[in-house]
Amino acid sequence: MSAFVAAIFLLGLCLANAINFTTVYEWDKFDFIWPSGADTSTGQIKDEYRPENVHLQFMAVFGQRLFLSINMESGIPSTLLWLPTSGTSTAPPKLAPFPSWHLYEKDNCDTIQAARGMEMDTDGQLWVLDDGSSNCSSKIWIFNLVNNDTTERVHQFPPTVVSNSINDRLLLDIVLDKTQDDYFAYITDLRSDHITVYSLKMDKSWTVATPGRRWISLALSPNREARQLFLGRDRSKELYSVSVSELKNEGGNATVKLIGEWSGTPYRMVIDSGNLLYGTTTFCNYLSKWNISEPFAEQRFHEFERLDAYRPFTLALDKNGNLWMTDSDESSGWIVNKTRHKLLKAAVGASTVSATLDETSAQQEIIESSTSSLREESTPPPSLKTGEAQSLLGVFFINLSPQSKFIGKTQPRPQSSISLPFLILLQTCRCVADPENGKNANLYQVQFEGNSCGTVRFPGQ
Repeated sequence: MSAFVAAIFLLGLCLANAINFTTVYEWDKFDFIWPSGADTSTGQIKDEYRPENVHLQFMAVFGQRLFLSINMESGIPSTLLWLPTSGTSTAPPKLAPFPSWHLYEKDNCDTIQAARGMEMDTDGQLWVLDDGSSNCSSKIWIFNLVNNDTTERVHQFPPTVVSNSINDRLLLDIVLDKTQDDYFAYITDLRSDHITVYSLKMDKSWTVATPGRRWISLALSPNREARQLFLGRDRSKELYSVSVSELKNEGGNATVKLIGEWSGTPYRMVIDSGNLLYGTTTFCNYLSKWNISEPFAEQRFHEFERLDAYRPFTLALDKNGNLWMTDSDESSGWIVNKTRHKLLKAAVGASTVSATLDETSAQQEIIESSTSSLREESTPPPSLKTGEAQSLLGVFFINLSPQSKFIGKTQPRPQSSISLPFLILLQTCRCVADPENGKNANLYQVQFEGNSCGTVRFPGQ
């Protein structure tokens, strides 16, 4: 293999691992499916609607539906909305209240008051945080999307867990931890020095204290044997982690560990099945990522030319390994304030669809990922000890390191959670056990002419 051919191959490999977003929809102004019939409140809702005040907050995806929460200052009583993920028309779709306008009524504590973070579980249920109002306590709403969007459960937080005072609480984000016989929800409360925990099986909530620290965002690792909850602090660049085992200790304290610092305050984070954490930081017009199985190193992987917004992005992962994102560009002038919104999508990882989940209704469709079959077709090569090298021929899964060197030059190489199969003749490229991962028998460095040009992870070992 010549140096030129190797360079072309590695360049192509880098491009193949790049994350490419496609635009699904664009809005200059959101429109809604308004209440129909003789509802006297319809005219008032339209009059109070302020499109320039709409800020997208949280997002979740299930089948062919995407769910969004928006701020109350928009003038729209429904703070939880949905839209189709695809359509036949090129025009952006109107937003519809979820599940209907009837579930939103100011100071009616049997309805949703202020939807915040949301998360899908593997059983087709949508979990929604409701921060409540000055007269209504905060809640968790659980909707069964497989069974006609029925309300499965509403858990009202007791005042010993979440304050009844609207000035002493601000529930924001939620992640779900599925165990063998239960679901646990971990929740951030920006105005309290703790993490809120809820058990679906026990229908019970409690807090675990983190003295001196308040959290704005969180993300859960996919490692089920030693799962870690990653936490972002308000008005801080610091990223922390805590073992989820400590969060089961009702009324106890959690030991949080400092991981590193982002370029800004991380206000949204998600982690895909390949251990890649995607983060958005305040006042930044780019996305960042980090492989949580490696030492902390923030990497930019998608940058916008111009985004003038405090928190311009929302993020969500679906069960097919797609990363969904909205971006908002706010422009202001002497005459008018204007915000433009986009919905974007990119394939970033393997499918994590549960075999027990049925999304075959008229509105939902799951397309199986082919990456699982590709993994099954590969044959693991013989084990190598640290420092040992040998030439190999086979199908491997390549994950490039942040800096890949070839032909005497250093080129930036973004991480990717997608494991792509490539047939590599390792007669010139050597496979050497990574000394930093000596205990990991399936991770090796690829070297070309003495320079490291990435890593090879052999499946099945």
